[in-house]
Amino acid sequence: MPGIGTLVDLLLFYTLERVLFNRMVGSMGKNSQQVKRAMALWLMLEEIGYHELIRMIHSYNDKTIEALFNEALQCLEFIQPNAAPPSESDDNPVFRGLFDEPVNFRFFFYNREFMYKRYMHIMETVCDKIFGENAAVEVDESGMKPVARHLEEGSTSQASSEPSLVRPQGIEAPKSSNLNPGANEFRPGQSPEDTRTMFLTFSKGHPLSRDEIVHFFTSNWGEVVKDVYIEHTRPGQEPQFGRIVLTTSLVIPRVLNGQAKAKFLVNRKHLWARIYVPRHRGKRS
Repeated sequence: MPGIGTLVDLLLFYTLERVLFNRMVGSMGKNSQQVKRAMALWLMLEEIGYHELIRMIHSYNDKTIEALFNEALQCLEFIQPNAAPPSESDDNPVFRGLFDEPVNFRFFFYNREFMYKRYMHIMETVCDKIFGENAAVEVDESGMKPVARHLEEGSTSQASSEPSLVRPQGIEAPKSSNLNPGANEFRPGQSPEDTRTMFLTFSKGHPLSRDEIVHFFTSNWGEVVKDVYIEHTRPGQEPQFGRIVLTTSLVIPRVLNGQAKAKFLVNRKHLWARIYVPRHRGKRS
């Protein structure tokens, strides 16, 4: 698989994700397939700019993680290809404490096409590789081979007495090093429009119109707007989310000013803007 490098590279990069997976499946007793789905959703959100999400979730106690896990499974229902729109009773915020902007089920439903595509890509290229049936795939003591682990009851990291080698099809274990210094960055494929799209969020009850958004971007960065999409809502419900497609991706660093997201005040109304960024393989801070 181009750009992924060896399986061991992948396992080492996603060490914290594997620890959290083992904690949730082992000591918390959660279904491994459901945990894998939740992890794929959280990794997708990290790509959208909600950085350090896994690290934050791992720092919480089991009760809080369970609540976030249940919300993740609910969010997944709204990004499925045939998902029904959320009801008015589903308008409450989700993942409270993790984000500093309003996020609810409507956010996932509105962005479902993009999110589902990214979710499935992450599931196939990451989660299916690093998570086993009942435990995360580990790296042996030599740091050179992936091994299957079996969690003991109530454990988060116990190994079986005779771990078996795991080599998913198409990926070989390295022969002399646990990291490939010449490996390409982990940058999943994306469409040209993805690289020019920004996700927009409005304060609840204070939406921005398409014209307001176009005028704001044009006034600050010139003729850079190709199109703006605003959430379609039921009568009496105001939009909270949108997307803007720019004429070139080169303007995005100017909008974000070096940050993962930007917050603006437009006509006395708050506007959050963020971009999809594939995760890079390398040392985490």
